[in-house]
Formats: sequence, structure tokens, C-alpha cells
Amino acid sequence: MKRFALIGKDVQGSFSPAIHSYCFSALGLDAEYRIIDIKSKSKVSDIVEQLKEGELDAINVTAPYKKDFIPHLDQINPRAESIGSINCIHGCDGGLVGNNTDWFGFGKALESFSDFESVVIIGSGAVVSALTYYIDTRLGCPIHIIARNLDGLKELGSYLHDINNFNFKASNYLIVNIIPNKAKINWTSIIKSIDGDVKCAMDLNYHLKVTEFLNYFNSSVDAKNGLDMLIYQALMSLDIWYDKSLSLSIDVGNLKRKLIGKYYDE
Repeated sequence: MKRFALIGKDVQGSFSPAIHSYCFSALGLDAEYRIIDIKSKSKVSDIVEQLKEGELDAINVTAPYKKDFIPHLDQINPRAESIGSINCIHGCDGGLVGNNTDWFGFGKALESFSDFESVVIIGSGAVVSALTYYIDTRLGCPIHIIARNLDGLKELGSYLHDINNFNFKASNYLIVNIIPNKAKINWTSIIKSIDGDVKCAMDLNYHLKVTEFLNYFNSSVDAKNGLDMLIYQALMSLDIWYDKSLSLSIDVGNLKRKLIGKYYDE
């Protein structure tokens, strides 16, 4: 049996085990996927040891450890290196290889959106660089980032704005929130400080079908939570771990319906 895990902090409510269990069953794979919740980055070396000893075959990594595993890797995918964070690690030729699948999940989630000319990102988490990578390399449109902590974001080449004091123009924009649900945010104040029309809205939070952020927008704005991104980044991880395009055999629509039925109240 192959053993996979999600590594993060306070991630017991993640949908990832359900996604991978569905895929293992659909594909007839002898594998399990569990959550390993670690409280500090001092435990990262323990997980690395489990990978090297074969106790784990591969892992996904989520906040706040997406950068902390990098020094322990023997190889990092060039795309992940450009992004500067990893969320997927597997063994290869006796070493550990890091990848990033967030950019792919984000791109797939955007396929249902159209007609936006610029992107506004709210928040400064490690996933930001994966989003800007996709936008820069695939879309080529202007990016505005609104956040409290702008340190480390200057190298992304985006327009940066202090969340407590900003005003700018953005034409026909897609707005993406990456700030956790538990944060208290005055969405009215933020949106009204952007001069332009919102075309689409995405909240990377996926535990609620409709978040407080998404509730701000009326029906003229095409909106979604982060479930699609979560699903597609997981499917890319699966392909990397098995070195096969297994995800092509997954009925994503059925998987999504299963998750909605399991986790959301209709």
C-alpha cells in the first residue's frame, strides 16, 4: 500500500483525504491518504525522515509550511522554483523532489470565468506567488495585490497596496481572496476603494460554499469558492506521484458532486 499525507497546521477539516480516497477507489489503487497536523516548523525534519525511510511515499504541504520543506529537498521542479514555494513532494531516484500544483489548480478553476482584464488579489499568503505565476505566464494581465504585509511581494512585479490605505483603478477585474474566513474584514470598504467593475470573484477558502467575501457580490458577478482549485491541484499531485496521467480517468463532475453532498448544506 502506498501512503500519502497532507502536512499542515490546524488542517483536520481539509477535504483532501476525501478527494484522494475517491480517486484511489475510482482507479483501483491500493493507497491511503491521511492528515498529519504539525504545530511548528521544527517538526518538518520528522516528516522528511518519514519520506526518506519510506514510511510515507509522498505528501502535500499546505500553510504555513510551503517554504519550510525547500531546504530539505534534493531537487525542485523549475516551475516550483520560479514560484518559490512547494505543495507536493515525492521520492525519485533516492532523493526528494518538490513541485507546486497550486498554479495548475488555480488555472483550471479560472476556466469558467471570462471577460476579465485585470486581477486583484487580497492577502499575502504563500499561495500568492503561484497565482501570480499563472497570471503572468498564461494571461499576461495587470495584477494588484492588497495586503497588510507586503514584505516579500515586491519581487513578484505586481502593483502592491496597503490594505489600510489604498485606492486604484482596475478595469473589468477578477478579484481573488486568500485571507482565511476567520479574519474580520470590512469587504465593503475594500471593494469600494477599487475604481472599476468586478467581473468575477473567487474565494480560495472552500469550507463554506458561499463565504462572507462572496456574499458581498450580487448575481451579476460570476463567483465561486476554492473547491475547484483544491480538486485540480490534488489531481496534478496524483499524476506526479504515480508518474502517469491518472487524473484523465477521474470524473471530476461526479467527484465534485460527492464533495458538495458530503460537506455543504444544500
